[in-house]
Amino acid sequence: MSGSPTLSAIVQTIRKMQMDCVKKLSRSISQAVPDSPSCSTARSPTAHSPTARSPTLSPTTPSMKHRPLDESHTPKSLTVHTGSYRKVVSATQLGEELLDSIHGTPKNSSTLPPGQLPEVRVLVLYTGGTIGMKNDGGVYCPMPGYLPEVLRTIPPLNDKKYVESVYMSATVQPYALPPVKNMKKRIVYWIVEYDPLLDSCNMTFDDWIRIAGDIKKSYHHYDGFVVLHGTDTLAYTSSALSFMMENLGKPVIITGSQIPVAEVRSDGMDNLIGALIMAGNFDVPEVCVYFNNKLMRGNRTLKMDNSALDAFVSPNLHPLAEMNINIKVHYDAIFRSGCLAPFNVHEDLCRDVSLLRIFPSMSIHSVRAFLAPPIRGVVLQTYGAGNMPTKRTDIIEALKEAIERGVLIVNCTQCIKGQVDMHYATGKILYDIGVIPGSDMTSEAAQMKLCYILGRNDLDQEAKMKMLQANIRGELTVAPMEIKENEIISQIATYLHISSNHEMQYLRDSLLPPLICQAAKEGNVELLTKLHESGGHFSYQDYDLRTALHVAATWGQREAVEYLLKNGANVHIRDRWKCNAIICAIWAKNIDVVRVIREAGGRIGGNPKETGMELCMAASQGEQQLIECYAAAGADLHQTDYDGRTALHLACSNGHFALVEYLISEGLDPHTKDHFGHTSIDEARNAGYAKIEKMLLRFAPNPKLSTIEEKEGMMFKIDDHLASTSSQKPNNPLA
Repeated sequence: MSGSPTLSAIVQTIRKMQMDCVKKLSRSISQAVPDSPSCSTARSPTAHSPTARSPTLSPTTPSMKHRPLDESHTPKSLTVHTGSYRKVVSATQLGEELLDSIHGTPKNSSTLPPGQLPEVRVLVLYTGGTIGMKNDGGVYCPMPGYLPEVLRTIPPLNDKKYVESVYMSATVQPYALPPVKNMKKRIVYWIVEYDPLLDSCNMTFDDWIRIAGDIKKSYHHYDGFVVLHGTDTLAYTSSALSFMMENLGKPVIITGSQIPVAEVRSDGMDNLIGALIMAGNFDVPEVCVYFNNKLMRGNRTLKMDNSALDAFVSPNLHPLAEMNINIKVHYDAIFRSGCLAPFNVHEDLCRDVSLLRIFPSMSIHSVRAFLAPPIRGVVLQTYGAGNMPTKRTDIIEALKEAIERGVLIVNCTQCIKGQVDMHYATGKILYDIGVIPGSDMTSEAAQMKLCYILGRNDLDQEAKMKMLQANIRGELTVAPMEIKENEIISQIATYLHISSNHEMQYLRDSLLPPLICQAAKEGNVELLTKLHESGGHFSYQDYDLRTALHVAATWGQREAVEYLLKNGANVHIRDRWKCNAIICAIWAKNIDVVRVIREAGGRIGGNPKETGMELCMAASQGEQQLIECYAAAGADLHQTDYDGRTALHLACSNGHFALVEYLISEGLDPHTKDHFGHTSIDEARNAGYAKIEKMLLRFAPNPKLSTIEEKEGMMFKIDDHLASTSSQKPNNPLA
């Protein structure tokens, strides 16, 4: 024991030296790199504190570039239940394993067995919450791995017979809903679980960034997404994700429950089934909340009741869809991005935002505390229609000083329903000093919108103020447009003696889809505009599940394509042949249309092997224009077919000199070997095309391009066992 003081002194000396080093390092960093103007630098507020410990590097620890915004944030990993065991994966790995699992499954409805529906694929992200809890001695508690395992045993949530027949050899076995009446596609879904599971009370900005980032990484592998979440902060999460996700083109449905899904009496099962149906079968490209048979816009939703099954409401906007005996989707209410840009996640969020609720005789000191630096945004909750006590000139003066300092203040009503109205003198006084009217935004939406806009460092102060007043995600009400009834529909309704609203809607739904598709085929933008004003939406699908965008792309109508995209047409919808609009444009060999759709976020998707086979088939026939369209759509021209052959192999063996020149200019290596050890030079030599062989011999092997076996690595090995079950393919894919 006598040595203890000496040891303690040594430890203290070492700690002091460490603290001095940290201080010096902090000073040198701050001098070398000036502070970013971003209010959402992903640094912990104690990152440079002498007492802060350096984070332990691990696969789940954020990089220095994306340090947690909140000290309470817990880094997480993704786990997936394969069907027999749990394992840790990344979103990218899961996407790759999905491609493996669908290898060899029927590509389109024409190759399906009789009675089998085409599939849509949904990714479910389980963050925590009551929906996945286990009853342990009468107490609900989160249990890692419990929800994915128990769902496999619940028939309404998993058709085991279908999964075992179609996905028996898949690395990660999915779940499948049984066929749903009136639904044209079967929903197959995968569940990933965050580890550790999180009570929604502990949700942080970093968790939102993680969820949005995982969706972005998996975006092109799935048709829709479901997030399972606790109910306490669900409205905040849905609002935050709605603003973070820019140019969203697929459904992101957030749901939870008041009773766990595995209980005999549970709202969890209905909520999960409903969320999956909406994410997989309907074109609702928004962040939504599904609860108690209603689909609500995420940034319009708030938690109204902590014990009722009807816990969430959308007070100022009717539900986007209602699940009764029949499913009714209000397509005219769906918010669609008119921006021709691909999907993106904005991760920079400002947390220097406060909520100031006005109440009688409140202290000016508390008001000033809420407005003091480093606060950059304030949600001001006022009385009634946005009214402020006019006699409190001290509060008004404090607000004015904050606004002059650059603080953005948005005025929202304390009432659950209704909106801010500047026609009252008690409300106009706020408008006159620069407070921004928040219309009918919920306080959750207003806070998250401020966090998003203040994190947009590409915007100046004036642009941020304008964006705060604008309806950017359907979060606030603007003056409604008058819908004009189309003259044709009115005349037909008169002829058929139709007068009721229900009959008129049925007539509209029956006539508008073919009229819109015909206008798209002809490129008649004027008619498309009139039909759109008549209440027609561009998600209508015909008997082949084709939309107007499919038709316009097929017929090369560029102006119609641009108009459709600017008015919310979805680039991700696939017809019964699993083709989206960009594939239609490729097959039409219209490279201008391909580029327009690509700019709007269109992507080929699907199994890369199938794309490789299409490229090889085109190369064998000398279809250079078709291959150029594939390249414009973002296809990897190095992609191989089932024999490991590239388009260059086939172009050489068939003597297409101009195409060979083009492929070489695109970076394909003539020394790349297929699975039989043959290069493109060998193909030209064996086929007797000396001119092509001579040209290719001028190119040295590209060390950056590996052989097919090295390039594909484990993915090729995974596919091996599936390929071995099929008949052997001949060497010539055209034979």
